[in-house]
Amino acid sequence: MRVVYDTSLLVTIVSRRDLVLLLQAEVLMGKVSLVASPFMLDELERVLTAKFGLTKQAAKSRTRLLARVADVTQPKKIAQVSRDTNDPIIAAALSGDVEYIVTLDHDLLVLKQYEGIQIVTPDSFREIVCRLD
Repeated sequence: MRVVYDTSLLVTIVSRRDLVLLLQAEVLMGKVSLVASPFMLDELERVLTAKFGLTKQAAKSRTRLLARVADVTQPKKIAQVSRDTNDPIIAAALSGDVEYIVTLDHDLLVLKQYEGIQIVTPDSFREIVCRLD
């Protein structure tokens, strides 16, 4: 299944080795196809440097690792969907033809779905992936 994780979750994933390995396993087993955008990858790199204190080189290395397992798509501008006037997560999801957006962002979660894309929490998504076993 194709999925977009919001940037805050990507930060958590790439900052924890156990979560990186779990995501890689899900991708390699074909359970999950991760979709991201250049904007999301740039934001990830900025946050890893600014908030987690990684060097630019370390942040770039982790971002490149994620980009290698993701389908990086170039989204088009979209109309306002949530309080974010041009939500880059929804734009990436639309251009990447995903089934799920995984997020903790309340502005997205209140939508529940958008144009056939289910918007779920990480816990809900984990349950969905576990049912695939």
